[in-house]
Amino acid sequence: MSQSLFAATGLAVCIALAVHMVLPYRARIRVDAWVSGLRAMVSGLLTRFTRWRNQRRNSRTAAQEAERAIRRARESALHDVRDSRVDGAWSGNVYRPKSFEKPRKPH
Repeated sequence: MSQSLFAATGLAVCIALAVHMVLPYRARIRVDAWVSGLRAMVSGLLTRFTRWRNQRRNSRTAAQEAERAIRRARESALHDVRDSRVDGAWSGNVYRPKSFEKPRKPH
């Protein structure tokens, strides 16, 4: 199956090259420009697709890393060195210990 596919592809390429050699000069220039434009368009589409995919993967990875960092911060804040009680409050992803709410000492 694959051998016949390769043979058919080779035959098609040979026929296309033979037709290209038979064309007049101006027609050859037009065909070459068309093929060059088609190649540039396909290359641009492939580049945009791979960039889009990489950007999507990177944003997903960044979101996962942010979630892990927030989770680590919450877990480390919950485990106080003196005791295991929670002595503070969460406001979104910010932990505010109650020790910060004490009045300041006058200097």
